[in-house]
Amino acid sequence: MEISLKNICKSYDDPPQKVLDGLSFTFGDGFTFIMGASGIGKTTLVNIIAGFVKPDSGEIIGMEGKKVSMVFQEDRLLEWETALTNVTFVKKEREYATRLLTQAGLGDSLHKKASELSGGMKRRVCLCRALIADYDVLILDEPFKGLDTELKPIIMQMVKEHAHGIIICITHDPAEAEFLGRDGSANMVLDAQ
Repeated sequence: MEISLKNICKSYDDPPQKVLDGLSFTFGDGFTFIMGASGIGKTTLVNIIAGFVKPDSGEIIGMEGKKVSMVFQEDRLLEWETALTNVTFVKKEREYATRLLTQAGLGDSLHKKASELSGGMKRRVCLCRALIADYDVLILDEPFKGLDTELKPIIMQMVKEHAHGIIICITHDPAEAEFLGRDGSANMVLDAQ
């Protein structure tokens, strides 16, 4: 399975700024990491792939009929619902959702409302929600931000175990790319420019 970007260009008007200029790249199965300085178009790129933003020019080949699951930079949880309900909202598999949340260290917080969870706990709920969905393409936009140092490798291992298909991960941390791609499953790192 592959997704190919051909000469993708995108500019924003106010102030005029070209963020993607003739970008071509092919994503295959496994992890591909997008890295680079803030403001160079990483989130714009994944939003184009997901279909939330239209490029000014260029084309995407291979997204027809593909299902996308995404962890956004913002948590985007149903704050009035429980951690478990936030995960089963996308797929009604209560047992698998419970297993994922427990693996993420949230077994004692399944029935807490999202509004009662800390930032790191919310991030873990978002990851569980993205992993349980039916998808061909998993997009992770800085998925591990806000996680403490001890918890981060546990959560990265969980993602590595459960993620499948084409996985596109934006990160500022080369150690995350090294950890997730350690078994050789990673595609090349794309430095979005």
